[in-house]
Amino acid sequence: MPVNYTRVFLKSALIVALAGGSLILLPAARAQEGNAGKNSAASTSQEESSAPPNASQTEPRIRVPVNLVVAPVTVINSQGEYVFDLQQKDFEVLDNGVGQRIEQFSLEQRTLTAVLVVQTNSTSDPLLEEVRPLGPVFSSLMLGPQGEAAVVTYGDQIRLVQDFTQNADELESALRGLEARGGADHLNDALARAIALLESRPKEERRIIVAFSDGHDLGSQTSKEEVVQRAVNAGITIYGLGFSPARAMLAKQPKAPAPNPQYQTMALPAPPNRPPLPSSVEQTYEEGAALPIVPLILESGEMIRSVLAKNALEFYAGYTGGLCYGSRSKRPLQDELNRISSEIQSQYEIAYVPRAPSANGFHRIEVHVDRSGVKVRTRAGYFLGGTSP
Repeated sequence: MPVNYTRVFLKSALIVALAGGSLILLPAARAQEGNAGKNSAASTSQEESSAPPNASQTEPRIRVPVNLVVAPVTVINSQGEYVFDLQQKDFEVLDNGVGQRIEQFSLEQRTLTAVLVVQTNSTSDPLLEEVRPLGPVFSSLMLGPQGEAAVVTYGDQIRLVQDFTQNADELESALRGLEARGGADHLNDALARAIALLESRPKEERRIIVAFSDGHDLGSQTSKEEVVQRAVNAGITIYGLGFSPARAMLAKQPKAPAPNPQYQTMALPAPPNRPPLPSSVEQTYEEGAALPIVPLILESGEMIRSVLAKNALEFYAGYTGGLCYGSRSKRPLQDELNRISSEIQSQYEIAYVPRAPSANGFHRIEVHVDRSGVKVRTRAGYFLGGTSP
């Protein structure tokens, strides 16, 4: 009877192994069988002889792409309308100038996860009235039924006033409760907090930041290089809805004298005990050797060099494939938010695995479309050798 017991054991082991989706238990079964005697060995030889040759070559294998680069792509025609009828064959993707094979292509959007970053210092106080009612608009138009959002503010300090939630009432309550506090202008630190929140989310989700801000940073501990590198490598797109200090002063009388206009053209001193970094001085992006100069597309459709971005938020939006709707716009913030929502729902999503990446450092992404008269926008690139793109 030893042979019969061995066969029962083999069948049980095979059933357990297949039920688990793995063949890990099979070697253990064969080891146990070898100790059962000559008859069991003969039986095993007969059973193995019925297996197809090179069975190991036919075992299913799961291939997981390494460094899969995902790029949301916006395509707009000459009338400013989104283009929806393109196919995969119409796109060409270059990575550092080398053509790439598109592995994934879709118009279907993944579940959206967003962080709203709101400037809540004394400068933005009069404009918060436009932000407070936007909770329902954000929930219904942008997030959809499965999306989640969190809210980060910056004024006297960086605050997480609402963690990720699908509850529209919680999001509305968080925005309606916004209050201006202090006079700090640490946009970079607030964005770093938002990026950290999104980095903890599943990679399958679409990640965006919508920042209500005047776009300027002064005195953050986080450098602009860190903001860009972490955002692009985490697949985060940054959109900006610009606050205008001049518009705020027109909304109500300022409690303090207006800022000196020469601050817009002069470098300000760095915080005490810190060397002057680009993150603490506006209009000095060209000094950041770690970030290459890339072309950025503005809200108007104009293309500029990244060193000419008029503020930090426009710079970050351009690098990550988003847009910064300028502070000079006369349209209400709700209209601008509607435009961002429409864009997110109108994007193509392209993914590829870089073919034999040549070097660490920044890899420039270029997307071309085989159709005349259209403008194409995607993120500027990613950094190889750091975190996964």
